Amino acid sequence: MPDFTELKLPISFVAIFTLLGCLFGLGLGYLMGSFNPAYYRALFPNVSPQRLDEVAVGIGLGATQGTAAGFVAGTILAITSMLIRGRRETD
Repeated sequence: MPDFTELKLPISFVAIFTLLGCLFGLGLGYLMGSFNPAYYRALFPNVSPQRLDEVAVGIGLGATQGTAAGFVAGTILAITSMLIRGRRETD
């Protein structure tokens, strides 16, 4: 099992990509809710327009989906970097 010093880089990949994905998704959701609110009204047709805050919904969904996408991308990058490092050490 690798020691903690070998795991610093992969863990930082996951953490940084998760944070960046969250921020990117939050910003994109804010822009969608601000400039294209009809998208969220079409996404949730059963909610009355008075109760639906499109910007808040956009921020929430964007941050959630961005966090998940960033976590997946960071995990893939971390696993790839560990595999490459492991192959270099065995050669």
